[in-house]
Amino acid sequence: MLTVDMGIQYLQGAGAKVTATRIAIMRSLENRKDHPSAEQLFLELKPFYPTLSIATVYSTAQLLARGSMLRILSIDEKKVYFDPNMEAHGHFMCRSCKRVFDIPVSFNLMKTEMPGEVASVEYGEIFYYGLCSKCA
Repeated sequence: MLTVDMGIQYLQGAGAKVTATRIAIMRSLENRKDHPSAEQLFLELKPFYPTLSIATVYSTAQLLARGSMLRILSIDEKKVYFDPNMEAHGHFMCRSCKRVFDIPVSFNLMKTEMPGEVASVEYGEIFYYGLCSKCA
């Protein structure tokens, strides 16, 4: 899980600036169980940080993803979602309300036999789509 202290240490080690807006983004993601979109984070933080830009949200997320502290989910064609939970799990997106949920997956499902051309697998993504119980 992402913590602000880990994020600050990573940013400093990567030679990136540690700014008030980057700390706010990390604080907003820390211990979060939902999967906010970049736009959602921007709208949540903009009233408190008038100089915040959507580009800062994206660039901070990309830095944190490079440091393995955040997943950038490509579950939707139109939006980018963030997940600070780095443990192995899948995701479900409701086609109606667009909410994204964590889905537990068995480790055996995560393993698959790879062709000889594949030397190693760094990570994988499992996405499910359908209707949540509220929208069904």
